[in-house]
Order: sequence, then structure tokens, then C-alpha cells
Amino acid sequence: MARIDVVDGEGLERERLLMMQPDVAKGMWVFANAVYEKTSLPARLREIARLRVAVANGCGVCLNTRSPKAAEQGLDEHAVQEVMTCTIGTPPAIEGLTERERLAGEFADRFARNHHSIDDEFMAEVRTHFSDVEVIELTALYAMTVGNGRFLAVLDIAVDDDGFYLLPEGAD
Repeated sequence: MARIDVVDGEGLERERLLMMQPDVAKGMWVFANAVYEKTSLPARLREIARLRVAVANGCGVCLNTRSPKAAEQGLDEHAVQEVMTCTIGTPPAIEGLTERERLAGEFADRFARNHHSIDDEFMAEVRTHFSDVEVIELTALYAMTVGNGRFLAVLDIAVDDDGFYLLPEGAD
């Protein structure tokens, strides 16, 4: 049960909560849409990073959410469970992850758990695998998912959904 009084009615608790302040909801949607739909990063890589942030945040809604696009790119439920339970920044890496995916997961862990550990040496390694634009996209993804996930976790929003994003991927 949420830690604030969410209006009664139809729909998921998170939807009803957000509709209590439509301008905030719109801002969150615009940011999320840019991060998920307007970037050059593959859905599978974004989903690996998003899941690592979800673990750090302890957000039930985020942990329950799955990306159909990432599943189409080979991130099945077994791989999702491995990503959520591994220590992604340390060897051995999950079988089947590319170096970019492993590094995106480590970047997510560092951003969500101890952003001060993102030093020049680590960023130099990131920049050997990602363009500057991709670094911007990754960092925006982490900022959005840390913020939104903690928003949901702090307010103790119910995991009463179907496990998919609030809006279908590809919806503008």
C-alpha cells in the first residue's frame, strides 16, 4: 500500500498516483520517452542497465517490468534473472553479455550505488566502448531510472501491473 493517499479508481496504482499531478507525470513521461525511444542504444543494452538500477533502488515495479524489445533482442527471462542477481562489474561476467553490455551494467551499478566511484579511469574505459553521444544517453538513462525508481520505491507503489512499461515501447 502506498505511503500517501492515492485516489481510488480504475487503473494501476502508479497510474492513479501520477494522475494526481499531471504536470509531473507529463515531465516524467517526456524524459522516459526520450531515454527509451530517442536514443541510439539497443533495447537489450538499455534493459541490462535499467535492471541493474532497479536492483540498486529496490523498486518492485521496476524489478517486475520487462522490455519486449529487449526480449526480441535475446534478453530472455533467464538472462534477466542472471542480470538482476549477478555482481555485474566483476568477473566472471554473465555468459552471453557483450563487453558493452557488461560495462553498461557496471556503469549503472556505480551510478546508482556510488557515483563517486565513476572516476577518470573508469570513464576512459567507458569511452573506449561508447561514443560520447552514447555516454550521454547512458548517463541520462541512469539519471531517469534512479530517479523514477526511487520515486516509486519511496512511495511504496504497488507491484500491481502486468510487467510492462507504463506506455508501450514505440508509443510517442
